[in-house]
Amino acid sequence: MRLLLIVLACLLVGAAFLFVRQQGGTPKPPPAGETAGQTHPSDKPDRASGRTRPQRGGNAPAASSSDAVAALVGDKSLTDLDVIAGLRRIVDDGSRKIEERLEALEHLLNLIPANKPDLLRDMASRKVMPNEVRMRLAADALNRPHRVQGEILVALLANAAGDSRKELLSDLTVLCGGEDLGDDLAAWRKAVANLPPDP
Repeated sequence: MRLLLIVLACLLVGAAFLFVRQQGGTPKPPPAGETAGQTHPSDKPDRASGRTRPQRGGNAPAASSSDAVAALVGDKSLTDLDVIAGLRRIVDDGSRKIEERLEALEHLLNLIPANKPDLLRDMASRKVMPNEVRMRLAADALNRPHRVQGEILVALLANAAGDSRKELLSDLTVLCGGEDLGDDLAAWRKAVANLPPDP
């Protein structure tokens, strides 16, 4: 009886070991050139904001097709706010191809901290911008707190036309409880100001 219990215990330990190995329980070695626990340069605190810098371009293309964007995003001597300012200049530069401007915008949106919505409001208020930039800003706004969403959408609406204007009006109508206030920007601003704060 005792021998049978020992054999069963050994079988259970062996099965558990095999299960753990199949589930990837063995830790992966660190990438070449790094040791376990090594800090990546982009994990250093940002001097301007005092927060830990996220990996730049986390939601943007892994490899930049623009030398100017790659140089800005890859320069670890710059703070996030410096990089944002440089990317903003690229987004606003009408002499650049729209693909490069959108790429810069993707990185810029990834870097703007949640506590600095003024940077987005300022961009959204520009009178002249490509429709692709306008609608990408609108899409990003929908991931922000309700009042910030509304302020950005109203700023974009002020200079939008055609299908873009219809889409922005639709988003604002949903955000503000279903009432369509049409082209009355003052009414939209008031409705946005009265939105309850996010929980």
